[in-house]
Amino acid sequence: MMLMEVQATGAVADEVTGRTKIYDADWTFRIGKAVQFGGSMAIVLSRTRSAMGKEICQIWVSGEAHGRPLRWVDARMLK
Repeated sequence: MMLMEVQATGAVADEVTGRTKIYDADWTFRIGKAVQFGGSMAIVLSRTRSAMGKEICQIWVSGEAHGRPLRWVDARMLK
């Protein structure tokens, strides 16, 4: 990937070199998997990793969700 710094006039000022790493990740839960979050059941909608490698899942909490049915949680909080 190549990024370029562009001035307001549209002229290219500098080429900004970027680094790209591709990591092979083993996911704890697949998308669509039913999981337990605290005392509630939930479904994994999506997942991502932080820059430090922490797995984060977006879940939909079924039942009593205390007004927050969609949440981003650390995968270690899920069973």
